[in-house]
Amino acid sequence: PCPTHTDLGSPRFSLAEVMATDNKYDRQLRLWGKGGQKCLAEANVLVLGAGPIATETMKNLVLPGIGRFTVVDAGLVTATDLGNNFFVDPDFLGRPRAEAVAALLSEMNPDDCVGTSRVEDPAVLVASEPAFFHGFSLILATQLPEAPLETLAQMCWDADLPLVVVRSNGLLATLRLQLPDHEITESKPDIEFYDFRLMNPFPELEQHCSEYDLEAMPDQDHAHTPYVVLLMHAVRRWRDEKDGAMPKTFAQKKEFKAMLQNMARDLKEPELNFAEAVAQAHRAYAPVELSEHMVACCTAARERELTADSSDFRFLARALVEFMDAEGQGLPPVTGTIPDMEADTSKYVRLQTLYANKAAQDVQAIATRVAHHLETLGRQPDSISREMIELFCRNAWNLRVLRTRSIAEELAAPNIDADTIEDLSQVELHPQAGLFWYIALRGADRFQREQGRLPGLAGLDAATLEADAESVWGHMQLVLQQAGVEDLEHLSKDYAREVTRYGGAELHNIAAVIGGMASQEVIKVLTHQWVPANNTVVFNGIAGFCQTLEV
Repeated sequence: PCPTHTDLGSPRFSLAEVMATDNKYDRQLRLWGKGGQKCLAEANVLVLGAGPIATETMKNLVLPGIGRFTVVDAGLVTATDLGNNFFVDPDFLGRPRAEAVAALLSEMNPDDCVGTSRVEDPAVLVASEPAFFHGFSLILATQLPEAPLETLAQMCWDADLPLVVVRSNGLLATLRLQLPDHEITESKPDIEFYDFRLMNPFPELEQHCSEYDLEAMPDQDHAHTPYVVLLMHAVRRWRDEKDGAMPKTFAQKKEFKAMLQNMARDLKEPELNFAEAVAQAHRAYAPVELSEHMVACCTAARERELTADSSDFRFLARALVEFMDAEGQGLPPVTGTIPDMEADTSKYVRLQTLYANKAAQDVQAIATRVAHHLETLGRQPDSISREMIELFCRNAWNLRVLRTRSIAEELAAPNIDADTIEDLSQVELHPQAGLFWYIALRGADRFQREQGRLPGLAGLDAATLEADAESVWGHMQLVLQQAGVEDLEHLSKDYAREVTRYGGAELHNIAAVIGGMASQEVIKVLTHQWVPANNTVVFNGIAGFCQTLEV
């Protein structure tokens, strides 16, 4: 049937007819896949505070489909909230802010997200009911003062519970992640790694390449032989001529490329596959080394004892190191993927199938070991899915376990010693750099801990503001003493005056920026994809400058 028409004559289509897919998460699935979406759907996030930072962060988590969240806040909705928080409205004036925020956030994704609230001061809840915090996937703490934050952070650290702390003060904001042992299966490096095994070829690859007679084949086949095969032939020829040695010096590598170029034929059309081979020549002679992160994962897997309660990642990591110590000969499983390259379809598919088959063999070897360890410790041998094992093996070269400093360590001795400062570039140390504002905000936190209020809230007269600034400046000097820093160029009392002038004001534009950053980091943590910030992000809204510090 024809579509119906409006009075203006334009067709009115149903939503299903105009959308490319009926899955509302289609675009984000292309980023983090079904596995990542499942992690979000199963997440249960605790939100401490219901101000603009909390809502700006949570809207970016509710929309992608986190399963549950709970908002804890003791405040009532006031006129100030109507001015800086889009998730309260006049109908909620005088009512609990936690209830308003939970209700309006839930409206953004009622199909998949359940929001609840608890009307209580987060600081009081931290002190009175620590068991309450243990049933959540992640805790998002917003605008929490230093004293209750220290208690909460220690609880989270002991329970291996991810904690994300977000604060703002005027035009400044900080984002702090505390991750005791965060396991990352898909770190998604910027440069994709292809595991060709040219220096350590498996038998099937050697056999396959031997079937190509480059001297006798017709020109058409010669010009459409995959560069992986060309590199294997070049390596053999080089080793035959150099007593088994590989190119090491710059001159030798240049000679290797020249030899490879000379293997091309002088045809009417240049052989693009040989141009690719020369461009990728480093893959043939570059030493195959495990990254420091991979080495750390393997070391931890060997040292830690498995228990029935160990994470799936640890079971997989133990199977991985056993594989590497045996048939892997020191290397992880073959990834099984190859990039596009100049080749005809049949040759490319044969090579692609070869790598895929080898990857499947390695996955099976890992799966057998995983099932054995699971069964030995009383778990179902298939409790870790085949799909998960394949994903782990495919990303084995880029596995990471991130362990940030604890907040307790930071408060006792911030990692801003002389060596750390010396390592920062001049760009990172300009007067608006995050390092200086971090110290100023720490001074304001210490002031609040001592006075029970943020600086600048006692009154607006010049004398009161200057007295608060003097006190903040003194606390800033104590922070530097804790860190073992005697003097820091550019740091002056002006920083203390500025944070005092803000008086703890929460501006919506700053909340929106830092909330967007925070939600991105939360998604990284919940999906175990990408590498979260380690460990503090300072946003300076004065200069539009952002800096990551490992404090």
